[in-house]
Amino acid sequence: MLRNTKKAVGIIVFCLVALPLWARVDTIDWAPTRSMTVGGMQIQPGQYQLKAEEGKAELQVIAKGKVVATVPCHWTELPAKASDSQVSTDGDKVTQVQFGGRTSAIQIN
Repeated sequence: MLRNTKKAVGIIVFCLVALPLWARVDTIDWAPTRSMTVGGMQIQPGQYQLKAEEGKAELQVIAKGKVVATVPCHWTELPAKASDSQVSTDGDKVTQVQFGGRTSAIQIN
């Protein structure tokens, strides 16, 4: 019986350690041509990646391999799968990031 308990505990520990590896991470390349605001953070024109991990309430803005901003956000359901990745704006503010093939998107507060 002790042997089975150790085996069960080992399996549970393995699953808990491996759980973050199963989380989906979505990334989109983004190149704004003018200054934009992402969650209160001013972003200058240039080349960026926007990165979001499923289940986390933050969006990372990455430039030249370094995180330049971490923005609070929340996931929202789309009526259908996004056909491609896109960044939605309202004037100079980023409001939503959709990832191609996903039925959920990042909504920026």
